[in-house]
Amino acid sequence: MKGLSLKQKGFFLIIYITTVILLVHSIISKNITLELSGIGDMVFFTILTALTESFTVVFKNMSVSTTFAITITTYILFGPFSSILILVLGFLFRILKVNNKQYKHLFNTPIYGTVFNCCAIILPIIIGNYVYNIINNSSLTILQQNNISIVVFGVIYFLINALVMSILMSLMTEKHIFYCLSSSIKIGIIHFIVMIPVGLILAMIFNENKYWGIVCIIIPISLIRYTLLLYSDSKSQFIDTVEALMNAIDARDQYTEGHSRRVAEISVAIGKELKYNQWSIEELNIAAMLHDVGKIGVSDAILNKPGKLTDEEFDAIKEHPVIGIKIIKDIKNIDYVYPVVRNHHERYDGKGYPDGKNGDELPLSVYIVQLADTVDAMASDRPYRKGLSESIILEEIKKCSGTQFHPKVAETYLRIVEKNGGKLP
Repeated sequence: MKGLSLKQKGFFLIIYITTVILLVHSIISKNITLELSGIGDMVFFTILTALTESFTVVFKNMSVSTTFAITITTYILFGPFSSILILVLGFLFRILKVNNKQYKHLFNTPIYGTVFNCCAIILPIIIGNYVYNIINNSSLTILQQNNISIVVFGVIYFLINALVMSILMSLMTEKHIFYCLSSSIKIGIIHFIVMIPVGLILAMIFNENKYWGIVCIIIPISLIRYTLLLYSDSKSQFIDTVEALMNAIDARDQYTEGHSRRVAEISVAIGKELKYNQWSIEELNIAAMLHDVGKIGVSDAILNKPGKLTDEEFDAIKEHPVIGIKIIKDIKNIDYVYPVVRNHHERYDGKGYPDGKNGDELPLSVYIVQLADTVDAMASDRPYRKGLSESIILEEIKKCSGTQFHPKVAETYLRIVEKNGGKLP
């Protein structure tokens, strides 16, 4: 466990011990019986699990896999003990491609991480099985018991797994546990809800048609997975291109190198505080990275002038939002970027440029990037002045809320700073 903090080591040990205690208790209390299904069935579903785990589609902090459907299927068909063995063995035999280059497998993963991941599979099954047995011992009809108990088992599995992984994420990133948990639930809930009926269908097909039935169903699911992989790859390539363009823009201006990246980071922080969903945050990040793309069309002599600009030079700088739209107007599927590129120098009171728009005439994303852009500009050193102090920047935001800045965005940013102990994000 080298490299882990004391809290992280403690959490790993708690999960190990809790899993062992609950598993032993379940066996002693006969909530879980040590019954194995046929060897052929177990081998088949273990291979299937290894394949679905190996073909997990990962994009940013999201992942899409059909393994949860296999969890539901094996639990229905063979019970908790066989399901645990199948899923753990399948996980151990997976070979997952990461970063489009490296492969992650049992032999290059730290043993403590492998054991933790196995516990993250076993623990939700044990707890879900407790609830499943409670429902099945209730006064509901057999049909109600079967349907409700499986759905509840799936929900419990998802929530326990999300909780365990969110606590780990919180310890690794030092973000609040509730933030990590809410993010995990928002990202994963739809996927897990869809996988529950898929697992039920796979169980019914296996009962009727055995292995060939499962194979016939897995083929279209694999095609869906392949489509998601293509989308993930194209999305990653697009973002890599955007970042390369952003770096090229910033490299032209020696006084504001790294500006677009910092603006994007501040914008994303505001979007998260406003509870934007993952896709909206992704769009906001891309728009912020490209907000100054029009500076490509501005002379180097003006961009890198070591002093204050003349009125004519400032008028040339003020053309960069319009130039930016001309540069990106033919790129498909990035309409959400256009308002930010054109209007990030507008003001809430309508005294900005190039169009003099105000208030609700512009989407909130414009005002988010506008504030982030202004904050970084105030904090950055320039040839004719040093960067402003944090206290002065905060006073400016308070003073200009409702005039230069959208009051909701200004209030949100100030709240972030307060949560950050008075430090600018």
